[in-house]
Amino acid sequence: MLSLAHISLNVKNLERSMEYYQKLGFKPKFKFTRQGKHYGHYLEVCDNHYIELFENPEMDAPVNTGIMHFCLESQNIDDLLQMLDSQGILHTDKKLGCDNTWQVWLTDPDGNAFEVHQYTKDSMQRIGGEAEIDW
Repeated sequence: MLSLAHISLNVKNLERSMEYYQKLGFKPKFKFTRQGKHYGHYLEVCDNHYIELFENPEMDAPVNTGIMHFCLESQNIDDLLQMLDSQGILHTDKKLGCDNTWQVWLTDPDGNAFEVHQYTKDSMQRIGGEAEIDW
């Protein structure tokens, strides 16, 4: 593993949260849409480190303190998969996410799901733009 790539947060009001995090100096990188509607945003904390926000207007209190998942970056996801298999660690199949980044998901012993991903030359985190959510 190289580093923590991003954290993902549920927020009740996306505009309010964007304003808050931008005040902290985080820069918008790209936005997510779902069925054509603005649904979330990726904010750059520093080079290759991000906060991902997804709006949930019905949220009364943060779910699991608002954190949806954490993501670790891998330099070579195929080597990682071989290592996971050799250790008997369950994981999803590798897939190219809607943000053009290779990803796999794991679940820790307490049931906390997390992502490991590998950037590609076309990853939205690298080029910016808009990614239509496919989940």
